[in-house]
Amino acid sequence: MKQVKYISPRTKEEVLEILQEEKEKACIVAGCSNVLPNLRDRKIAPRVLVDITNLESLRGIVKEEGKIWLGPLTTIYELISSKIIYKEYKVLAQAAREFADPLVRNTATIGGNLITASPAADMAVPLLSLDAVIRIESLKSKREVKLNNFFIGPGKTILNNNELVVGIEFEQSDINKNGGFIKIGQRKAMAISIATIAVNIDWEENIIKQIRIAAGSVAPIPLRLRGVEEFLKNNELTQELIEEAADKVTKEVNPISDIRASEEYRRYISGILFKRAIRRLTN
Repeated sequence: MKQVKYISPRTKEEVLEILQEEKEKACIVAGCSNVLPNLRDRKIAPRVLVDITNLESLRGIVKEEGKIWLGPLTTIYELISSKIIYKEYKVLAQAAREFADPLVRNTATIGGNLITASPAADMAVPLLSLDAVIRIESLKSKREVKLNNFFIGPGKTILNNNELVVGIEFEQSDINKNGGFIKIGQRKAMAISIATIAVNIDWEENIIKQIRIAAGSVAPIPLRLRGVEEFLKNNELTQELIEEAADKVTKEVNPISDIRASEEYRRYISGILFKRAIRRLTN
């Protein structure tokens, strides 16, 4: 492995200056649960490692003006431990509890999990169902992007090489407070998912007012199932409707076959997971 320079900036502004100067030659590191294996396997070859672990301004869970803000350096364990997340945003708490194992949860960050842009990124799926927004900054600009538009391919995001994710946020709303997440893998712990599903629903007198559905490991990117959402919205929640929607889930996903599961199985199990999730939330 070639020699790599290591920098530990003290402020966000220092980080942005380094990114502006080094661009694609810089690699942001925090929990390192993905970066170190990628360095070892020579999947990445940066000239500079920029360690942002100590930037407290990028860590935390905060209620602000009708929204929840998550710092990208917030660990998966901190999500599990948060009373706000545990009580009010169950879809995210459930996904965090399913994430890897306790050792990894103590170091892995929510921002890192999103930026890797894996089709199997467990935290992306509940955040999609929460309709999350990503705050992004460079030295000269700021922007906000819907998480649904953040992923553009396996391992690829819209993030430019001089930009930094500085926050993830979603609304405090009825639909966001009623959600659930289900994951299926080859084993109980440390499993890369075969398929995941997250559902958030707002319903009244058996009529679906709003619904958001997201799925992971069943397409090149973590996916919002907008076709199924439109099919369900404003309809009466019946067993027949659930079965029809589950069939549409199997058609809207776009999985591949790999060593963990076949394309056919992923389609089939996506429909099953959707039915389980919707029944848990409405029974």
